[in-house]
Amino acid sequence: MNTLEKIAEEIKKAKRIIIFHHIAPDGDCLGSALALRGIIEQVESVEVVDSVITGYVPEVYKYLPAIEKLQPVKDPSLYASYDLAIAVDCANKERLGEATDLFNKAKHTICIDHHPSNKGFANIDYIEPGVSATGELIYDLISELGVNLTRDIATNIYTAIITDTGGFKFSNTSPKTLRICAKLIEAGADPVEIYKNCYETKSLAMIKLHARIIDRAIVTDDEKIIYGVIKREVLEELDASDDFIDGITESMRQVKGLEVAMVFKETLKKTTRVSFRSNKIDVCAIASFFGGGGHKLAAGCSIEKGIDEAINDVLPVVRSQIRKIEALS
Repeated sequence: MNTLEKIAEEIKKAKRIIIFHHIAPDGDCLGSALALRGIIEQVESVEVVDSVITGYVPEVYKYLPAIEKLQPVKDPSLYASYDLAIAVDCANKERLGEATDLFNKAKHTICIDHHPSNKGFANIDYIEPGVSATGELIYDLISELGVNLTRDIATNIYTAIITDTGGFKFSNTSPKTLRICAKLIEAGADPVEIYKNCYETKSLAMIKLHARIIDRAIVTDDEKIIYGVIKREVLEELDASDDFIDGITESMRQVKGLEVAMVFKETLKKTTRVSFRSNKIDVCAIASFFGGGGHKLAAGCSIEKGIDEAINDVLPVVRSQIRKIEALS
């Protein structure tokens, strides 16, 4: 029995199931979690399917079908324990945030993910770093469980894939990725509307924030490194929420000759969240050094220090990683 078959078997045996995703949710984890919920709801033996969110839903993803079904971790309607807990698109247990305890209390646990930094933390780990998005793995469950690919499920999975491939422009886009998306479109996913929602519908505050941070970005090391700094007062001044930073690091990565792009964001707790992007440097190795993770060219971490200290800690590690690559070339 392969891993996918084991997961299908566990789902069929469970009466009460709860679905989790990582903190600071993106399109892949939200789309995958909501699609999985829609899939499991069709399994007759399952009596209850709950799904939780830590934090809030970014404005850009509020169009997702069944988004209103996500429940806060402290929702009184949630059970103290579930037969099965499933974490999707979560590279490690710490990324579950305040939902970790609820995940641990389940009788059985499953992790479905595609992050290469994921070492496994559940009873059953289904980790496939070769796929473009966790959404691809959720799609494979449809035939395994013998359920229908509805329009809502298709929309959620298409969102998961398009966001984690950057609109199919990242190197993780494979022939299988596009074949899956063709099936999703046939099932009713609207590629034009989904793309507009994800990439072409931004508030004025978000555009102003991007312009401000990129305009004031610091370029160093012969233009090999660029980084932006976002402090709380900037977000407050522009009336911007934390999820408005999405896309800034991607834009900075386009600078010709660049090795590593970063955004340092001050959290409400005055700690620092760092987002890394690169065209060839393994930024996952850098993020992992600070307890984070992700993919080779896109990763992130949290540092329990203020922004200035975090920058001083991170820059030497980035420079060391660049030197290693240069020494090999």
